Amino acid sequence: MNLLHVFSLVCLCVTMATTQRCTDDVCEFTLVVRYARTMTYTDRDGKVHGVKILPNGSLQRMDGSIVSVEEAITADGVQRNVILVNDQFPGPTLEVMEGAQMVVTVVNKLLKEATSLHFHGMYMRGVPHMDGVPYVTQCPILPMQSFTYRFKAEPAGTHWYHSHLGSQKDDGLYGAFIVHKNSMPTTPSLPMFLQDWWHDDFDDMDVFAKGPGRFIVHPKDRGYSFDGEDLSNYNFESALINGRGRYNNNSAPLTRFEISSGETLRFRLIHVGAEYTFRVSIDAHSMTVVANDGHDVEPVQVQSILVFPGESYDFEVVGDPSNSGTYWIRAQTLLAGKGPDVEPEDRLQEVRAILAHANSPTDEDPNSAMQTCTENSPCRVLNCPFPAFPAGSNTECVYVSDLNSTEEYTIPDESETEEYFFTFVGGSTVNGRRFATPKKPLIFKAPYDITPCEATCEMDMCTCTYMVEIPPGKTIRFVLINGHHPFHLHGYDFRVLAMGFPDYNKTTGRLLAPNTDIDCGNDRRCRMASWNVKRPNMNYNKPPIRDTVVVPALGYTVIEFRSNNPGFWAFHCHQTTHRTGGMSMIIAEALDKLPALPYGFPTCGDFTGTEKPPGGGSGETTTDASTAKSVTLVELEHPELIIIIVVSAALSATIAVMAVSFYNARVNKSKKMMIETPPAVPQDLEDTVTMGD
Repeated sequence: MNLLHVFSLVCLCVTMATTQRCTDDVCEFTLVVRYARTMTYTDRDGKVHGVKILPNGSLQRMDGSIVSVEEAITADGVQRNVILVNDQFPGPTLEVMEGAQMVVTVVNKLLKEATSLHFHGMYMRGVPHMDGVPYVTQCPILPMQSFTYRFKAEPAGTHWYHSHLGSQKDDGLYGAFIVHKNSMPTTPSLPMFLQDWWHDDFDDMDVFAKGPGRFIVHPKDRGYSFDGEDLSNYNFESALINGRGRYNNNSAPLTRFEISSGETLRFRLIHVGAEYTFRVSIDAHSMTVVANDGHDVEPVQVQSILVFPGESYDFEVVGDPSNSGTYWIRAQTLLAGKGPDVEPEDRLQEVRAILAHANSPTDEDPNSAMQTCTENSPCRVLNCPFPAFPAGSNTECVYVSDLNSTEEYTIPDESETEEYFFTFVGGSTVNGRRFATPKKPLIFKAPYDITPCEATCEMDMCTCTYMVEIPPGKTIRFVLINGHHPFHLHGYDFRVLAMGFPDYNKTTGRLLAPNTDIDCGNDRRCRMASWNVKRPNMNYNKPPIRDTVVVPALGYTVIEFRSNNPGFWAFHCHQTTHRTGGMSMIIAEALDKLPALPYGFPTCGDFTGTEKPPGGGSGETTTDASTAKSVTLVELEHPELIIIIVVSAALSATIAVMAVSFYNARVNKSKKMMIETPPAVPQDLEDTVTMGD
């Protein structure tokens, strides 16, 4: 799509996400990012009008006219700021073939904020500078500027794009990125975006979370799951499915998915939210999980899926001929009670969408009920971060480590394996370190402008730019300790080899003591962890492939990957307040083999205006003593620029010499002609012209 064409278009409405498909070898997209307001309508003259929700769910302007729900972004029915991508919320879904060369131009029209774009799940092999992490792989895109991402679409599967700057993702800057392996499907993909939602800009909330403020909740007043783990620092306010929900049971429109009798729909569930974990289910329908984080798994039938921020699951639903009408799609938080003692509360934190069978009424809500879990028909739940549900709940756990990939895995040579322990205890830290963002992108290579980690950080805790270098061409094993944290690794995918759970009360499900496979010594923060006696058994029988995985509280998760991608790669918790609070680090591989940056790659940094030019002096020019000429000093960082300037100067000098020679030749010829042919005598004074030299 032509960038100039985008600027020439004036969109007078905002819509739900659309799909942009490309089957070419090179796929070009332009994504324009800007702010708007929910619960507004823009007419053809460009005037913005507020809208309100009528009891029947219709939208009405203040002048009484009715507005189509497709022409307004309603969110949960409350007006607030939202970030749009190409005037859509969620942003458009991009669908391409595996191996396609992507050319994605991001135009930042946020006016006051820089931004970036990370393509979650992409390897970015050979182009680590396109990973979209500000001050690690690039400078952020400034307001009214653009940046073009160029990379190869791999691997195939369900992926997504989102801002990696601040909390912009949580305010709307995201969309699906679907990569097809063999052919484009005949039916559209059905992304199902799930997110928690507040009525304040999340960046404002995040700032208050780091100090006293009205958003932060005291631990005794927070919501907790039955195992005794708090759900978030923030009180739950609302949630959305594909950008729609209902606050306080209002009549705001909900997302509706259509299914025909006998049809199999493939949903691509992506948790794009900030804080809360959701349990997703569909009334009267089972869900067959066929992929996680874009990688195929052997099908598993479940009643519901627990999905954490940053994770994705593909699941299929069949339109049973015996079913008709409409059914609720539910996403509920894990709230069991209030405070560390989990005092029971009679309230539900939930967002809904609608699954409608063919010929169902379009204006009625479903009246379906959630499945009742019984002893004879227990509910199977995928992705438990705890050992088990309480006794008597008739609910069984299917752990992520129990899933089988469709691809075989060869047991690595232990002598070629490097093992690292990372623990997430003590605030938003990794191994006792809170991440400090570099002042210039690491991709520019040394010398780095970072906050170094001192040797005492391991035990004293500190804020620094935590970076671990891994050797290339090795099997890398990470042991991740303590959660519930969903950790995402850029630049790679990995195999999940094992999950270890703590001791727990089998009646209540409450966690009692840490898993004994890990030796923490006498350090309750477990900052110098190791295996206790010997390593437990690892699952090498088709372990699932992922790029984001949850770490059980008081337990561990073991992941493994091959180091085959030189670059600086972020490794962080995908819960927003944890990431922005410092639960992040950098995995660095083969820094001597980093590919060259593209010509003109943007730089960033401080400017003080106090630097002196090279060679001394305080002005902009200095004098060359041997030639007594004024020489302007230019400091260049790139050899190719020096070559260009030298060649340009040589060409300029050659042209100047030729011009002078040509001028002298013309002058000499003119003088000769004047001697041979004397000028005519002027007839009067008006013909006389004074000639100057």
